[in-house]
Amino acid sequence: MFHKSITAVLPLILLSGANIAAADSLDRSVGEETRRWLELQSSGAVASKNPQTVSGPVADAIYQRYVESFTHPIPEFYKNEQNGNGSSSGGGGGSMK
Repeated sequence: MFHKSITAVLPLILLSGANIAAADSLDRSVGEETRRWLELQSSGAVASKNPQTVSGPVADAIYQRYVESFTHPIPEFYKNEQNGNGSSSGGGGGSMK
């Protein structure tokens, strides 16, 4: 009886070990892929040949808005305009109040 139990469980143990090895391999490959994308981004190797420019007045307005963003405290919660409920996420089109 004990021998039957072992032979029934052994394939499951071996299978779970293979799954763990596959998961480790997947984790490493995901990390490697991310590192490759970050390297491409930082190296500029595949950057567009057409530079994107912004006119002087627009650049000034963007910078001014950026600087002014530091004059307001970051709210702990954002209120949704539709129902006024607090939310910790910034998505969904709600505005700060």
